[in-house]
Parts: sequence; C-alpha cells; structure tokens
Amino acid sequence: MRVISRYISRELTKIIAICLGAFAAIYLVIDFFEKIDDFLEARVPIFLALQYFVLKIPLIIQQGVPMAVLMGTLITLGLSARNNELTALKASGVSPILFAGPIVMVALMLSLMDFVMSEYVVPLTSGQANHIWKSEVKHRSSPGGFTQESLWYKSGRVLYNIRVFHPKRKMLEGVTIYFFDSTFGLVKRLDARRGEWDGEAWVLTDGILLQRGTEGNFTMVRFQRRRLELEERPENFQHLERAPEEMTVAELGRYVDKIQSEGYNATRYRVDFHAKIAFPFISVIMALLGIGVALYQGKRGGIAVGVAASVALAFVYILVFQLVLSLGYAGRLQPILAAWASNIFFGVVALFLLAHARH
Repeated sequence: MRVISRYISRELTKIIAICLGAFAAIYLVIDFFEKIDDFLEARVPIFLALQYFVLKIPLIIQQGVPMAVLMGTLITLGLSARNNELTALKASGVSPILFAGPIVMVALMLSLMDFVMSEYVVPLTSGQANHIWKSEVKHRSSPGGFTQESLWYKSGRVLYNIRVFHPKRKMLEGVTIYFFDSTFGLVKRLDARRGEWDGEAWVLTDGILLQRGTEGNFTMVRFQRRRLELEERPENFQHLERAPEEMTVAELGRYVDKIQSEGYNATRYRVDFHAKIAFPFISVIMALLGIGVALYQGKRGGIAVGVAASVALAFVYILVFQLVLSLGYAGRLQPILAAWASNIFFGVVALFLLAHARH
C-alpha cells in the first residue's frame, strides 16, 4: 500500500503543479491585458509594471490551489480509471476508495501551505502590489491608512479620523472631523457616532460640534442629526481600507475585538476573519469532491471530462461561497456560518458521492 500511496501522491502532485501553473498563467495574461492600458496611460516604468504582476503571483497561487486540487484529483483518478488501474486494484481486493487517503493528505498539506501563504507572504506582496496600483497608476496619494484603531484622511484643511468605514453601505462610524485655518489652527471639531451618505451630502447623527469663536474660545453644541456638505465622497475613503488579503488573521482579529469593544458594527470584518480561516480548507473539500465525482463516473472520466467537471464545480463553489458571504455581510447569517457554510455543504455532497460511487 505504501508503493500505491507514493505513486498516487507523486502523480497527483505533478498534475496539481501543472494545473496551478496553467491557472496562474491564464490569470496573469488576462490581468495584463486588462491593465496594461492603465499602466501605459500613467507612464509607469516597465520595471514597476513587471514588479506589480510578479507581486500578484502569491495571491494568484493562494487562491488557485483549491481549483488545482480539484482538477488534479479528477484528472488523476480519471486517467487511473481509463488505464484500468482502479480495476486492477479491485481484482487485488483493494477498494478504490483507498485512493482517498494519499489524495486527502496531499490536499491537507496544500491547505496548510495555503494558510501559511495567506498569513506571511500574501499580506506583504498584495500590499506592495496595491500600493503600486493606487499610487503609480491611479495617482492616489496616501493621506491615510488602515490600522487596528482607525482610518486617517487629510484633504486640504480638513482632517478625518474614522473608526469604521463600511464601503458597501456608504457609512462611517465613530467619525471625527477637524477643520483648520490657513495657519493650521483648529477652527472647529465635529464628533459623530455615525455618518451616512445620502447621495449628495453626509448626514451625521448623535454628535458634538466644537467651534472657535472670535476671541479664541470654543463653544459646544450637541446635535442628533446634522447634514454636512463636504468635498469628500464615499469613494474618497474607500482606497484607505486594506483588503482582507493584506492582513493576517491576528491583525483582523485584533481589529474586530477593538471596534466591537467600542460598540461599532464589526459584522463585515468578523465574516472576513472567519473566511480567512475557512478558505484554505477548501482544498480538502475539493479533494473529497473530486474523489467522489471521479469514482461516481467510473471509466467515463479522463482529462477532458476532468477539466470540464472541475471548472463547472469550481464555478458553482465560488458562486455559493460569495452568496453566503454576502448574506453574512448583510447580517442574515452568523459570520462563522457564512464563512463555513460552503465547505459544509460541498463536504456533504462529496460524502454522498463517495457513498454512491462504483466500488
């Protein structure tokens, strides 16, 4: 059995490597043709443009591993069935279901590799790639940044401190706005529990306004609702927020704890936190699903069928995964359930296929 396990692991690893390489190449080619016009218009040096695409590779690999595992499993078992290797195992009294052992082990190791990459490699490379895109191509300055405490944004004589920004809902929570004069003296300060964009202006609620008088003293006014017309729109703040792939699980977890302890809505970040943990395990689910599909279809498998089936299954998986995440972001599902629901559902489907496979 050790010989068989080593043979399966070796063949599977080779095919996964080929699939992952092909996936990364296709992704880069598409991304290149989509963005090359932007790089040329911005007159970005060629070495910087190449650096951007090289820095994208770790993220592409990290996201492509589950699909490569699925495709590799289907092709490996499909070819084994076509070459009568599964039949030979049956004749020797060995159940083809034992193919699952080395395949699942390879998938588990790749899941661990995926998690390590998402923690130590992808945050660094994605942050650098996004910086090149924002500053060199889109010519956005970096007036602020994401920390575990707040977002800062400076525009002219106005300085914003935003505790939580919800880009989809166009809403700010825990916002403080400082207004300065030409000598950078504080003219007024506005603190509000929440700010919502109504399409033309910001509607601030539950706040305090401090305003400097002619003699230099400050007066304080409390308000429940105040409409404020500012130059900044929601899109001005959106590029300040770091994408989930730019943060580690620990960083995201600390940020969730911080804003929850202050009473702000952390639902979206909690979903992203659990999703970062759940995503690497997709590879194991994809391996089980691939084993179930391959054994279920028997000798009808092969390279063409394996590729077609893996692409279709990956598309359905991504569709379901994004759907349940959206429900989690909207508060319709618990964050942990939104992150793991797809794995649980397709895991059950895989077990069903394995139970009804041709043994």
